[in-house]
Amino acid sequence: MKKILQINIILMMLFMFISPVSALNDGAYLVSRSTSYTNPLTGKTEDGGENIALGESMVSNIVESQLLVEQINGKYYITVGLGLASNVSNVRFKVMTSSGSMSSVSATKTGSSSANGDTVNHYRLQVSSLELYISPIMYVNPMGRDVQFFIKPNISSAIAGTGIYNSQMIPQNTETSTSQNTQTNTSKSTTNQTTQEETTEETQTPETTEIQQAIVGTITKESLMENATGLSNHIINSKGKVDKKLKLTVKNLKQTTKESTTKKDNTLLIVGICIVFILGGIFYVKKIKK
Repeated sequence: MKKILQINIILMMLFMFISPVSALNDGAYLVSRSTSYTNPLTGKTEDGGENIALGESMVSNIVESQLLVEQINGKYYITVGLGLASNVSNVRFKVMTSSGSMSSVSATKTGSSSANGDTVNHYRLQVSSLELYISPIMYVNPMGRDVQFFIKPNISSAIAGTGIYNSQMIPQNTETSTSQNTQTNTSKSTTNQTTQEETTEETQTPETTEIQQAIVGTITKESLMENATGLSNHIINSKGKVDKKLKLTVKNLKQTTKESTTKKDNTLLIVGICIVFILGGIFYVKKIKK
């Protein structure tokens, strides 16, 4: 009976691996998951842990309740959310086939969220099939050792969407994009209306300018001199007196300046000669007295 029970358990496990999966179109989906601290095929822990009940509870709480499944051109990507990020490090992943063999796969961190007062990091990995078990391995700081467990995506529960995850295939929120487009169109409409108003104002500006110019009028030198009194357009001659015969012309100004300069030079010459005679007389008197 014991052998028959073991055979039935193995057959049930194999049926879980080979059970048909609902066909998905290319896109992003949220699916539920099941977790196990022990190896689903052997019933034993992979990290040597003995407190299975505690391990099952920890695994159930640390793994996000939904996974992100992305399918495109026959390729599959699964994003897993692992919490308690402040207490774990050195996270890596393996996948287990139906035969029980495990192989390491690379993972990319695509974002994070919050749960249970701690950070939930999101890891995206490529898998060859959606029927595989995902087996994360992480170092748990409070325990001082690696912990390994298993995650199985429930593809039959798939619903279109991205949830808390950042999809590498489609926008996270289509409604947000639509809202942003609406706001953008509204902004463009407002901008166009403002531009039209500014254009209307610019069109009216020349008329306003012409009115202002008509009011101000044109100023000429005749109008400035019209009410001036006590002024003369004659110049002063070389004797320092106003000469009404000399008009204010460039030729007369040059002639007057030349005469003034000549007179000034003659005056300086006479003064210089006088100073020489005076100094010579003083010198002569002093010489006679000696």
